[in-house]
Amino acid sequence: MYFVSCLKTLIGYYCLKWIFGYYCINPSCILQSESVNGTNAGRKSLAEDKGPDVPAAVPADASSSKDKAPEPSLVLLDKNQPTVSDLQKKDARYQEKRDAALALCRAKSDRTRKFAASQQSPYMANSTARVIISNKKLYPGYNPFAPIDNKKFKELADWLKTCPHYRTALNKKPHKSRIWWYQILRTSFEWLEDYHIDAWIDVLRMRYDANLQHFRSDRMCFLDHLFAQQWRFNFKDFKDSEPDQNGLRRRLHGGTWNYYAGTIPSFCQSNKVWGTYIDDINAPVNFADTHWIAMWISIPKRHIVVFDSICSSISPEELDVCAFSDEQRAQYSLEPFTYERPANIPPARAGDCGVYTLKYIECRALGIKFSKKDFAKANGKSMRDKMAVDIFQELPDAHEFKNKDMDDNLGAYDG
Repeated sequence: MYFVSCLKTLIGYYCLKWIFGYYCINPSCILQSESVNGTNAGRKSLAEDKGPDVPAAVPADASSSKDKAPEPSLVLLDKNQPTVSDLQKKDARYQEKRDAALALCRAKSDRTRKFAASQQSPYMANSTARVIISNKKLYPGYNPFAPIDNKKFKELADWLKTCPHYRTALNKKPHKSRIWWYQILRTSFEWLEDYHIDAWIDVLRMRYDANLQHFRSDRMCFLDHLFAQQWRFNFKDFKDSEPDQNGLRRRLHGGTWNYYAGTIPSFCQSNKVWGTYIDDINAPVNFADTHWIAMWISIPKRHIVVFDSICSSISPEELDVCAFSDEQRAQYSLEPFTYERPANIPPARAGDCGVYTLKYIECRALGIKFSKKDFAKANGKSMRDKMAVDIFQELPDAHEFKNKDMDDNLGAYDG
């Protein structure tokens, strides 16, 4: 298995630039131009009030003016000179709009600026890109170890009873029958086939696409078993192909670009390019057709974490062989990936490695720690039953689904 070592030659890393906008308000000034019957109401007009060029007003009949009621006077104000009242109203309106704008900004986002991962890379040392990361943690959206819904479990059991091969012995059931497919999944210590693994990965893909806020990041993807399988089968072709003067442009196996560009699976495309919109890759890996392990690949950190439920199945020497020496890693990558295999994760019993691999991937994606209570060996059967119910509810045709996304690419270099 060369999966650990060859990933670093595939994954490109690009700088991200997010632009943080700001909210600005410049309210227009509304000024009151004139005031009628104000504080000067009842005051007789004087010549000085009207300016130097306006003569004083003289009543036509001075004697009769005493018998008439005084007319209200009109005071004209300069439109370009606001009154004290105008300024106060203007300030009040400005403050009100400013407070509303600030409240809107706070409601829209509660974010802090942090350096992008690209700024921590030795190849992007001068980058000024920033990543805006939300302070709110909305995940997890569901409990992956929640009790099984008895009503849904009965629906699955009743549906399986309608299969013509329901009472046939397991080793004699047709492998294409739904009863065989689900019985293998639900039976403790039974080896999970590739299509069982891919069915649960497809469930996670659909959940991620429908409820992104439930997961720990919006920059991750899930791979099916085919990606790792094709890399193992075609790694020799990649290694033997002639690179250019920069050590690049080696021949990749068919379908690599589809994974890299997010066009696989066809029924749930993300169209997110690795390194540009994807930071984390979650993948199940079949080691020598005897053991399932989970891998978390961090592109920004250029680091691979191997989650192995039975560490004795793969010796440290075998992992080192897969990863090659430092010199060989540097030969096939601009910057080599590092790797680790934590030894403190909850272990599984032989035969349940596939179930634990899928649960490691699910919990890692949800941001949930690997609890020894949840991953207790005695819970292996309940984890299998819950997976079966969830697959039946969310992907009812999974037992007869045939992945054809890679049919055109398999064997592309044969001959």
